[in-house]
Amino acid sequence: MRVKVGINGFGRIGRALFRIMRQDNRFDVVVVNDIDPNVENHAYLVKFDSHYGWLREEVRGSNAEMCLHIDKQQIPFHAKTDIAEVPWREHGVHVVVDSSGVGKNLLSARSMVADKRVPKVVVTNAPAEGTDATIVFGVNEHTYDHERHHVVSASICDVMSSAVVLNILDKQFGVRSGFITTMHPWLSYQNLLDGSVKSVSSPGHYWDDFALGRASNVNLIPKKTTVVTALSKVLPNLAEKIHAMSFRVPTAAVTVSDVILELNSTSTTEEMNALLREQAGKLGRVLGYQEEQRVSSDFMGIEQSVFVDGRWTLVNNEGKTVRLVLWYDNEWGYSQRVADLAVMVGKKYA
Repeated sequence: MRVKVGINGFGRIGRALFRIMRQDNRFDVVVVNDIDPNVENHAYLVKFDSHYGWLREEVRGSNAEMCLHIDKQQIPFHAKTDIAEVPWREHGVHVVVDSSGVGKNLLSARSMVADKRVPKVVVTNAPAEGTDATIVFGVNEHTYDHERHHVVSASICDVMSSAVVLNILDKQFGVRSGFITTMHPWLSYQNLLDGSVKSVSSPGHYWDDFALGRASNVNLIPKKTTVVTALSKVLPNLAEKIHAMSFRVPTAAVTVSDVILELNSTSTTEEMNALLREQAGKLGRVLGYQEEQRVSSDFMGIEQSVFVDGRWTLVNNEGKTVRLVLWYDNEWGYSQRVADLAVMVGKKYA
């Protein structure tokens, strides 16, 4: 039996998740909702993707039928602005994945669970409150409680990647303090030409940093990040020791983090890489390790949450300071773990 999934929000994460679930026999995507009612346009974007290529299936959309046709399967499509307006129960949905990024949908998701319109909801961001649990594989998946956790966050890509490595190092050496700098690809709501912050097309954004309105295709844009706040949901003992910032960079996908940590006990570069290589062997679907001469595009489409680039690992300061470089596909790798989370929370209904 397969987990029946409904996807709410058919942007970059929603479509990546759709493709992943189409290739995975653990799932049936049975319904999709997006505020844009042009199903034919959505079908086109499912079939042709600038990052991940051409989907080798017959794909078409029908605006008249409000339906996606994938090979011989017909998937109903809705265009509701509120997640609660979609008849998920009529479609037999076990898990709704809310990849819309719209804050008010979290409140609606809670009401849907309370009214038994859907058993479980997975949220693809890290709300400050309103979820029952935040699960990051390789860190705290063992804490999931089927009876208590109904609206579950998959956290954000930056935490999904860094928390795995931080957890390993804290257990082995103890982390005293640290700095994380992420180089994150531009996102669709950023400006192509210089404009006011108000012109950034992200509904409900709260930024007051004028730099975020600058042209995203020609600038590295320094930015505050929610990494530490989101990290507190999964590694609260470490979050208060970590500081972080981000740069938006003019690339399509794949993020890199430069991580500098002060440790409680000593190590060497060789010992550090040996530990991370060993852990990658145990956490193969979550953690990767490599020492080849790769660039960002070489990590596009990876299934792992994060890859440690062992070429740049360095331990100094008498063995108590380590510098690490972490690569992760902020769309595809992230969506792989969202899919795993959907299986975890939904498998008892399948």
